[in-house]
Amino acid sequence: MSIDSCYEGVIAKLTTQGKIKQMSLELLSLETNSERVLFVYKTVKGLNAFPSVQEIKKNNDSSLYYRNLGNKCFEQTVYHKAWQYYNLSLLHAPLNSENYCLALSNRSAVFYELNKYKECVRDIDTVFSLEYPTKLTEKLNNRKKMCNEALSSSNEKQTIKNDDFNEYLKMTSEKHSEYLCASNKLEVVISKEMGRHVIAKEDIKVGEVIVEEDPYFTLLLKDQYLFGCNYCLSRCLNLLPCDGCCYCLYCSDECKAKAWKEYHNIECSLMATLVKMDFTKLELLALRTVLKARHDHNEWKDLFNTIKDAEDNMNTEHHGQVKVDDKWIYDSKYYASIHTLATNLERRSISDIFQKGLTAAVFLRFLENNTEFLKTENKHEYDEINECVAGLLLLHLMTSPTNMHGISSIAASKEGNCVDQISLASAPYAFCSLFNHSCAPNIVRFTKLGSARMYVFALRPIKKGMQIFDNYGPHHALEELSSRQASLKFQFKFTCLCEACVNNWPNYMYLSMRQSKNVPSKLVRSKNSILNERVIDQLQKGNLDTALKTYNRICDLCELLEPYVPCMELCDCQESLKQCLQIFEGLVPYGSSLMVKWKLVNSK
Repeated sequence: MSIDSCYEGVIAKLTTQGKIKQMSLELLSLETNSERVLFVYKTVKGLNAFPSVQEIKKNNDSSLYYRNLGNKCFEQTVYHKAWQYYNLSLLHAPLNSENYCLALSNRSAVFYELNKYKECVRDIDTVFSLEYPTKLTEKLNNRKKMCNEALSSSNEKQTIKNDDFNEYLKMTSEKHSEYLCASNKLEVVISKEMGRHVIAKEDIKVGEVIVEEDPYFTLLLKDQYLFGCNYCLSRCLNLLPCDGCCYCLYCSDECKAKAWKEYHNIECSLMATLVKMDFTKLELLALRTVLKARHDHNEWKDLFNTIKDAEDNMNTEHHGQVKVDDKWIYDSKYYASIHTLATNLERRSISDIFQKGLTAAVFLRFLENNTEFLKTENKHEYDEINECVAGLLLLHLMTSPTNMHGISSIAASKEGNCVDQISLASAPYAFCSLFNHSCAPNIVRFTKLGSARMYVFALRPIKKGMQIFDNYGPHHALEELSSRQASLKFQFKFTCLCEACVNNWPNYMYLSMRQSKNVPSKLVRSKNSILNERVIDQLQKGNLDTALKTYNRICDLCELLEPYVPCMELCDCQESLKQCLQIFEGLVPYGSSLMVKWKLVNSK
């Protein structure tokens, strides 16, 4: 049963019993999030409609099943699929068992065929550190010897990584004294019309880095489980499994221990159910936020105090801030900054609140019956904890859709071309959540592949006093006005009044069909010279040298073209600028983006 099926089933039962109207009226009368969730909880319990938790244990049969699939792919030289199946075999194998060693051994063979010699040696050394089958000794020793020979060859020795692009990813201005991840060129202000938002205190040039922010935590998406570390997002190939569940891989024992301590000790036994019920990333973000918030405090009462202080400071100059060493600061690593993000509760329909309340109630049921998260010896304290967690779950189910940020990258094709953008993870970034939307934004966000640190670059020149605008998805160059407005109203609950909407800017298709009469011919020639066919082709192929040579020139051209917006020339420059940044941040290698189809395999 999916969470959507659970919701539909509850609605069907309430409709049959003629209780929909009564339930809606009661829900509307409630004043707090905890009251809403506990009301829905009681309703679902009365209908006997709570889903059960599924348990998938590590077992040799499942490990063998996936290893055999990997062997078939290996024989067919489909090595990237074989690698994934061996990761699945490793995930399902009982720790340090023969099947565990065989999965590592077979994965090392894939790495050898892909010329990943260092990774191959690491897997072999891991096998040798375990009680492995002696039949593997000769084969692994020979493979390790071939790897070391390849590593000592002149070709591999002469490979030098070009890190010149790192200078473009650094913030050159000083950091803000209160908003620690932001440039001191920025200022956070509050108004009735715009809420909390960010403006420029000084002029900002195109290409400047104005924010470097680490998230509260990261959430690796399900279709990336086999490609990256479930804690830090590293694209390390030598991933090792969680000791308990069959879903999470980690790049190191350190990341495994951190994940366990911060949230996975609770999530671990629920992973099979969370995957099978197809909870969305926004729902899983809400759950993990609550788990992480509790971890960040020694006692429940400490969390209660943090919540009270944070809510007391809302709509003041210290909104979302905490006091550290007598200094008020705003930083994503502190829960207060996440707790006080906007919920848009007043704009939500009763059906939306009920659906989110149902998800919160299901999570609460899982935590109550299948984990130690709510356990306490004190009955009075239990009621207080239960009420708090219920409220927090709904709170973050409402803040997630409008405040959490996706982490994505560009995947390379077999030929090396930059193809589709793929989503890798999601995370809460407290400061980036303060940026309002524009369909013609003046910033763009990027993260380095294998990392969660968010870099915010100026995409347009930003003058002192101007607001900083991000883009929430709908862009004037890609969508018509009515379509953008409908999308923003549905997900983010507001009517956009940006310059592109107010002035009904045309999309790129229209701009490309009309002659740019206002753009000086000298600028048009300059744009065509800098972004000639060869340069565009090289950028599409992810060529780093081309990106390095053209980046600053494109930034300068964006500055010169700004007075003539909207125009095709500026759109082309902005897209090329983003391509350069994507190349600097790193492309997902071919074979590391599309996950093989896999399903839950029950232990026998």
